Amino acid sequence: LKQAISGGKHVVTSNKEVIAKHGAELFALAQQHGVGLRYEASAGGGIPLISPFQNDLVANKISGIYAIINGTTNYILTRMAKEGMDFPSALKKAQELGYAEADPRNDIEGIDATYKLAILASLAFHHQVQPQDIHCEGVSRLDSRDFKYARELGYAIKLLAIGKQGDNWIEVRVHPVFISEESLLAKVDGVYNAILVEGDLVGKVLFYGEGAGALPTSSAVIADVVSAAQDILSGGGSRVRWRLEPGKIIKPMAELETRYYLRLSVADQPGVLAQVAKVLGDHRISISSVIQKAADSVAQTAEIVIMTHPAKEAAMQQALRELEHLAVVKEISNFIRVEA
Repeated sequence: LKQAISGGKHVVTSNKEVIAKHGAELFALAQQHGVGLRYEASAGGGIPLISPFQNDLVANKISGIYAIINGTTNYILTRMAKEGMDFPSALKKAQELGYAEADPRNDIEGIDATYKLAILASLAFHHQVQPQDIHCEGVSRLDSRDFKYARELGYAIKLLAIGKQGDNWIEVRVHPVFISEESLLAKVDGVYNAILVEGDLVGKVLFYGEGAGALPTSSAVIADVVSAAQDILSGGGSRVRWRLEPGKIIKPMAELETRYYLRLSVADQPGVLAQVAKVLGDHRISISSVIQKAADSVAQTAEIVIMTHPAKEAAMQQALRELEHLAVVKEISNFIRVEA
């Protein structure tokens, strides 16, 4: 890409990893040589995202991005939610249908979504966000029971790429979340993507469509090629829009404050919940609700599900470490953040 740009060529790419990691360098080089660098297909496939951020939303201060931006994981989570499939079976089905690669790590571990969030956050917040700045967790630890409990509690589970900004900070993270089943994003199923953007003038806008595949990607690539050709014909030169501003920090994950879902396997004996509640209370984590399921008489264990009130991530992580060493806790089966 650098060789093409340095040779005075307009460049069109769909390579999300290159743009996420080296975008700033490439855009500076494109401006220097008066050519365009277009990358609409790098995030969201055929869904118009890059152009709206560069043009239609330019008058807005973007406060938040909430994105289901990986079709493979969304398909897997949909099958688990709708049909009660376990994770390995849903992944195998996605591979059979061609939605997942033979090596699905980039998708199921959230890496693909991290690259895309780095691109969108850099555009929206005018600050260079690198993939390594983004807290990333995948979906492989989710269990069909988590989806059952989510429904009981009025939630859906989605892998979200989340970007937020304040006056001098940016928050960027990719991980599974509980979201209200009434929200628009909760209703996005299968291989579809959806990106909810919040701006100070426009309010909330939702971009929805197929985020991958040959035809949607071709739509975005060809549009970029036509745009480059129009610039060449008009003699317009470079239309690179990548404006970076100093003075913002990436907020550490430890400072996140949200609600949490915990699923624990515990000894089936009196006083267990009191011990668990004490560990949480010692870290100023308040319990919102508890569900206790039937005991396993053979293993002499029971399963409890806890929803908390808002708490600090650092406090929750410390509490989880202490719960792991509590004699009555056999396993912390899962831990999922709740996005309001």
